[in-house]
Amino acid sequence: MTRRMKHLRLGWLVVTACALSCSRCDDASAGVDAGPVDAGPQVLTEAEPNDSAEKALVIERSVLVEATLGADPQKPDEDWYAFKASVPRTVEVSVTTPMGGDLALEIVDATRTVLASINAAGPGGTERLPNLDVSGTVLVRVVTVKKGVGGAYTLSARFRERQPGFELEPNDRKVDATQVQLGQAVSGFLGHPGDVDLYRFELPTDDEAPAEPSPEVDAGEGEDAGPADAAVADAGAASEPRTALRVDVSAIEGASIDLQLLTEAEAVLFQSRSRESSGLSLRNVGVRQSDRVLYVAIRSGAIGAGKDARRGFDTEHSYTLTVVPEEAGASAEYEPNDEIARATELPPNSYREGFINPRGDVDHFKLTTDGPSIVKAQLSGVERVDLQLSVVRPVEGKPDEVLLKVNEGGTKEPELLNNVRCDGVCWFRVEAVARKVDGKWVKEDENPDQSYRLTTAVTPDDGSEEREPNNTADTATPLALGRPVRGTVYPKRDVDYFLLDLQDRQVKTPLSAQLIGVLKVDVGLYLHRREADGKLTLVQTSDSAKGDKPESIRFSVEPGVYVFEVRDTRNRESNFQDSYQLTVDEGS
Repeated sequence: MTRRMKHLRLGWLVVTACALSCSRCDDASAGVDAGPVDAGPQVLTEAEPNDSAEKALVIERSVLVEATLGADPQKPDEDWYAFKASVPRTVEVSVTTPMGGDLALEIVDATRTVLASINAAGPGGTERLPNLDVSGTVLVRVVTVKKGVGGAYTLSARFRERQPGFELEPNDRKVDATQVQLGQAVSGFLGHPGDVDLYRFELPTDDEAPAEPSPEVDAGEGEDAGPADAAVADAGAASEPRTALRVDVSAIEGASIDLQLLTEAEAVLFQSRSRESSGLSLRNVGVRQSDRVLYVAIRSGAIGAGKDARRGFDTEHSYTLTVVPEEAGASAEYEPNDEIARATELPPNSYREGFINPRGDVDHFKLTTDGPSIVKAQLSGVERVDLQLSVVRPVEGKPDEVLLKVNEGGTKEPELLNNVRCDGVCWFRVEAVARKVDGKWVKEDENPDQSYRLTTAVTPDDGSEEREPNNTADTATPLALGRPVRGTVYPKRDVDYFLLDLQDRQVKTPLSAQLIGVLKVDVGLYLHRREADGKLTLVQTSDSAKGDKPESIRFSVEPGVYVFEVRDTRNRESNFQDSYQLTVDEGS
């Protein structure tokens, strides 16, 4: 018998003696029989040979097993145990390691397939599996990792009743996944670096799915909805109906949580990883309603890089997983949408609600129109995050091109894009503004509790509005003689170009241009001639008026291409609400 086992048995004798003494005291004072005293787990001695499943030592209750592994350098020794229970039980199994040795604890099925292998503690440590599922017979194998190294070890098995709401091991295969209902919390352990916990959820049918919200738009409580928040409809169901879920996983100290959402075919729908010692709170995770079954896989993510990389684990403290349907219903964004290829559909005159979560989250939305259109897009603000709204487009083989970007407001403040050109399809991007931390630009801000709302108002492009982006001569909005066109100086430092093509004229053309200004902004009007090489030559200027006072230019031009420029003369103000109007007529 090892010194450790002697101390363990002595401890149980002391506990028993104390219990008996207290029992007699109770009898003397109350006259009540305290009943039998628990003498602790039964102590067994391993009997060789037990190096196969057929010769496994049978364990049917809580026990301590004194055992020894041989040190044959040719054939590593292994000891087999058969855990049995007449009713399902959860068993906590731990194995000490011989001095200088390294053991692995394996769970094996009837076909001798290893379902789980625990070798986390290293030489001299104790391997532990806190939640082994014993329903009938389960085979457990103890094997030395190093050839020629053996010695005495102790196996402890503690049988206990099932605890509702806890995972059971092994559950890293789909057939062994822990069944959980949506909205029900379940706890589990990342018990070793290679541990994978798989949970199975059944999604509601069409009859059970959350009702879609009313198409009426709430302008918000006590907030100025802004010009883009007109009477718009709910986005409705996407082309492929999906359900938005909220997924929360609590933190485990010293570990990073790697989470995957999988289809029944084990295709990855979504993946996210937490920072060390941090949990995950994921909003609007989109799953297809056609996928009646959803699997959530939780494992330990790598911390560090190269030789210093490791995967944290904890056999004493559990995490808690909760998966519930989002309240936003059909108006929710659907994660993952961090790439244009996965953009959430945003039908015209509708809204979507999304979250900047986790840190670094980027959300893309795809707007499809019936033809050339002008779009006003408004993004509401949220607490703790300074949001940025962009118009982007994909470029084959290159990063997406940013066409427009606005960040006029700060935290909690809305963002707005006016007069966005959309010829059939356009994409919007919502993200947190990067800020400098320790000399690096990072996107650290997130808010998993408060959603933003992206709203669009779409009208046909009839030529009466500027078409953003138009801040270069190449993207200038076409201008027709005698037809007014409206635009806004927004955001700050916005420059609008308008192109007038007079190449077909045979002689000089007298032009009369008038710009009706707006409040707050001192708008200037500048006339350029586009040369053969594409460069602009300034030919006339009018920028002396203040505020909403008009500017005018009268000039006779040679046949050619001309560009009118409208901007704030001081390059520091903007006005998203009021439109200027530019009219160019032929004649003096």
